[in-house]
Amino acid sequence: MRTMVSTAGGGLGPTCPDELGPGAQAGPWIVERELGRGGMGAVYAVVHESIGKRAALKIVHRRLLVPGFNPDRMLLEAKVVNQVGHPGIVDIFETGSLDDGRPYIVMERLEGRALSARADEGVLPHALALGILIQVCDALIAAHAAGIVHRDLKLDNVFLVDHPDDPTQPKVKLLDWGIAKVINTDVKHTIDGQLVGTPQYLAPEQARGQTVSPKTDVYSLGVMAYELFTDVLPFEAETAAELMTMHLRATPQPPRELSPEIPSRLEALILAMLQKAPDARPSARAVMAELEAIRGEALAAQRPRSTTQPGAEISVPLVGFRARSASGGHHITRATPHPDEVVVAPPRRRWRVLAGVAAAVVVALAFGFATGDSPAPAAAIAAPPPAESVRVDSVTSAAAVIAPVATVPAVTAPAAMPASAAPPPRMTTKHRAKPTKARRATHHDAVDPNGTLDAY
Repeated sequence: MRTMVSTAGGGLGPTCPDELGPGAQAGPWIVERELGRGGMGAVYAVVHESIGKRAALKIVHRRLLVPGFNPDRMLLEAKVVNQVGHPGIVDIFETGSLDDGRPYIVMERLEGRALSARADEGVLPHALALGILIQVCDALIAAHAAGIVHRDLKLDNVFLVDHPDDPTQPKVKLLDWGIAKVINTDVKHTIDGQLVGTPQYLAPEQARGQTVSPKTDVYSLGVMAYELFTDVLPFEAETAAELMTMHLRATPQPPRELSPEIPSRLEALILAMLQKAPDARPSARAVMAELEAIRGEALAAQRPRSTTQPGAEISVPLVGFRARSASGGHHITRATPHPDEVVVAPPRRRWRVLAGVAAAVVVALAFGFATGDSPAPAAAIAAPPPAESVRVDSVTSAAAVIAPVATVPAVTAPAAMPASAAPPPRMTTKHRAKPTKARRATHHDAVDPNGTLDAY
């Protein structure tokens, strides 16, 4: 018979008999304060007595020193992270044991907070959540390539390290490799007859006690993604047994029904990661590639676009003439209300617009030569796209739209020239703020009422 051991929290209070107070020593490391406590052990801020190096020390709870417990688990965690050697995985550089036999490991001390703490503050922006998941995938790809399965992915085990170069996108450190599984080995590093993991993130094959694989981590990562983008877990229940049953049989609610702003492509990826059969899930590498593609589409959608649409009206008054765009063909027709009004259909090719405007400018310049006036030099400016609205109210401003024109023969000018008009109006683009919703409460405490954060 198998029993479930949750790593979500150990139920040990701050005055438990095996805690280390300030000044306590583990080898050459002196304890400064406690950083966090979880189901398997506690983490302390320590400093080296000789060289002053600051680090974090993780030590196993004394209550776990029962028959069947393998103290080499701590050594395994140190071996695993150094075997992978990825910048997204916390570095472990020393192991040892206390006088009472409890093993410990010493690792880098991180400045930041757990992803779970950030998620409790509210829904993460999509760009931030995508960036975090991509970094987690990158670490998992390296671990899976080394034959390592994490087996306990959850928001608590993803640490966000302050990024000095880009505060909006923190660096990710994947923590707690204490129950990691080395593929193709028969060595047991857990207590016989127990399942290890966190019920809310448990893959179906873990609930059955079957062999785990890299696809096990993909399922847990899918639960994390579901929670980050919808603000709720895919399955919630009052007991661990009920949760495991839901992971085995229940179908999660489509994410877009909870958060319609989620892209359909992202929803399809999350649901694929949550497939019951491991073979039906994508690999971590495929997940990372899809997340990067989704992020690229989101960034492209945020780029500024023109505020006008094809076929919009373009009015260009030139020397008493008005040219106005219409929704017909490419021909030019003369409107009946005014003998000088010319209606120009929206062009499908930009050169036809240039040809029409250039002809008008040539006539205007000719009028200038005939009256002895010398038009101001025209600056060569690229013609605006057909979707934009441009209004030109004088010969000089109209010439600025077209490149300088060569000398043309003089023709008879009309009796009067129109006065220069005001400069064209400036177009502005308004963006509507995206609504946000409050974070929904989850049932972490319902399964493990005494659970506390395991910072490492």
